[in-house]
Amino acid sequence: YNVDDLKAVVAKNTAMRQREMIEAETLLHEEADSFIGWRESLSAIPTINQLQERANMFRTEELKKCTRKLSQNDNFTDRELEAVERLSRGIVNKMLHGPMSHLRKAESVEKKQAALSELSSMFRLDDEQGARGRGRRRR
Repeated sequence: YNVDDLKAVVAKNTAMRQREMIEAETLLHEEADSFIGWRESLSAIPTINQLQERANMFRTEELKKCTRKLSQNDNFTDRELEAVERLSRGIVNKMLHGPMSHLRKAESVEKKQAALSELSSMFRLDDEQGARGRGRRRR
């Protein structure tokens, strides 16, 4: 081997390292973007929880009313009342599926924030009196 052979080996190794460095940077940027998207998705969790709690509160209130009425009629068994309970849970879950999917599909942080704001407004999640199910305002 002579100095020229060593220079060629060094140049080849340097070029290979440069390519690997570019690939590593690309991978790093992709993973960073993925992490940022995941972190931003966490901002939706409080709104999702509020929406689920609100819907479950309404479901429970209406179910209690229904159960009282149905219990007065001796023709309904515990099994049938449980079926009504499952039915109410199923309806609520299906009703919430659309808004939850909409939140997950938001492409940018701005769109996700807009969707969160719309849902909060639509379902009056920030309205404390509305959250208790009382004091409905008329406009």
